[in-house]
Amino acid sequence: MTTIAPHLAVATMLAVRHLGSVRPMAAAKLAGRTLGGLALVAMLVTGAFLAAVASAARGLAAVLAQFVRLAATVTSALLMMFVAALAVLALLIHH
Repeated sequence: MTTIAPHLAVATMLAVRHLGSVRPMAAAKLAGRTLGGLALVAMLVTGAFLAAVASAARGLAAVLAQFVRLAATVTSALLMMFVAALAVLALLIHH
């Protein structure tokens, strides 16, 4: 998702340049420039939105990674406590 914003910007600039190279009638020329400008604005807003979503996704992934690391630590501690309890129980039963 982080690489889509530059591609959208390049595609928008190429589309706007292509609209400028076409020789339409005078009335259509103004409409074409207006539509080209609107397309550019729409693509920039879309690119900014996608960049924000990508940034949020990276933050969420970092938080989830920390949560998984914490869960692994807690599970390890609980397993060690269980093994120690079994060892103590085995010693008590054996004597």
